[in-house]
Amino acid sequence: MSDLSIATQELFAATFAYQVGLRKPISAMLLEERRVAARGGTYITYDLVKDDAEDEAQAYAVNEGLTVAQSEFLGQAKFKWKYLQMPIKYTVDDEIQNHLATSEVKRHDLVKLIVERGQDGIRKKLDTLFHTISSTDAGKNFQSIYDAQDHSRLYGALTSNTTTVSYWNGASLDGTWTDRNTAMALSLGNLRLLKMIVKRYREPGEKLYGFLPEALFSKLQGILEGSVTYKAEGKMLKYGFDAFEAYGIEFVCDSYMTLNSQTAYMTILNPATWELRLHPERTFKVSDFVHQATIAGGADEHVARIFLAGNLCCKQPNANVWKSNVS
Repeated sequence: MSDLSIATQELFAATFAYQVGLRKPISAMLLEERRVAARGGTYITYDLVKDDAEDEAQAYAVNEGLTVAQSEFLGQAKFKWKYLQMPIKYTVDDEIQNHLATSEVKRHDLVKLIVERGQDGIRKKLDTLFHTISSTDAGKNFQSIYDAQDHSRLYGALTSNTTTVSYWNGASLDGTWTDRNTAMALSLGNLRLLKMIVKRYREPGEKLYGFLPEALFSKLQGILEGSVTYKAEGKMLKYGFDAFEAYGIEFVCDSYMTLNSQTAYMTILNPATWELRLHPERTFKVSDFVHQATIAGGADEHVARIFLAGNLCCKQPNANVWKSNVS
């Protein structure tokens, strides 16, 4: 049955039961922690203090010459704007048989539903991009939580490594900055270590979130139930996600990971180090519908587009950790 006939048929319940759509908690975290900002600029930039002055202090003896060296300690991360669009279209049949029809004929305004569906679709696409493993500085997609936390990669126009630029890697459990894919058992000991390393370079008391696929989330619940008390509460519960708090971390079940070959993944994020930056001129901006028949060779249909420009940026990757081989 066509969209048009479903939306106009009589005796049809005036409610749609949506059969698709997957809730993704990363966006909920960004919204809850107010990590979404609309600001412009040529690039998205963050000034960094990449080194402290400890090595410049000198213990000296009487009559020993005093050092005056000062190392370069400032840096800058620079992210490109990424662009996303969603086309919205309604045909001549949609217009004359539904959109302009009387209320006795149509049970739903199909054009209104098409617009709402497009708005929902671009938001879900954005959520999906947050989980995309292959996002890069040079690519056209919004960058992902994994791109930010990987080791020895180009991110924000800075190339991290295991020595001089190790600070720009995601946190490392064993301190090698090469262990992102090293096998790790889900245990209380490893959980405590992960928390310690993500808090190492941050102020105390900042909120942490742990995201796990369904099987690992259930396993962690079982481990905690057998040994410590955890609280079945958290900010993500009000968004409809399964969540609980333990060891000062709010753990959230992320079904997207389960359904997209990320069943061995686990990540702990500090939202204070993240920002979803949106350009004020392209913040889910909807263009006017244009009648395509006014264009030579165009069809008798109306087309509009939803535009979005921005990027998901992390200004301190080493305060977050991603493990991709957890069991």
